[in-house]
Amino acid sequence: MRFDIMGEASAALLCRLVGLAAQHDLAAPAMEVRVTPERMTVRLELDGLAGPPGRIVAEKMRRCIGVEAVALDGVPL
Repeated sequence: MRFDIMGEASAALLCRLVGLAAQHDLAAPAMEVRVTPERMTVRLELDGLAGPPGRIVAEKMRRCIGVEAVALDGVPL
């Protein structure tokens, strides 16, 4: 599953997002982070979260303080 997250440029937010994957004992096989002074975009590719578990993680990401938008496999939540 691919998670595309846009939010504030914050190291704390990045840690929270990665922590959600860690709660499922998953390492990101691919991760891309782009930071500007105003925004951060994160793309996480996570294996092992197909179906409802992936949707739950995406919803948790969307509710993180500082997150503006989340897309799951290219589909906005």
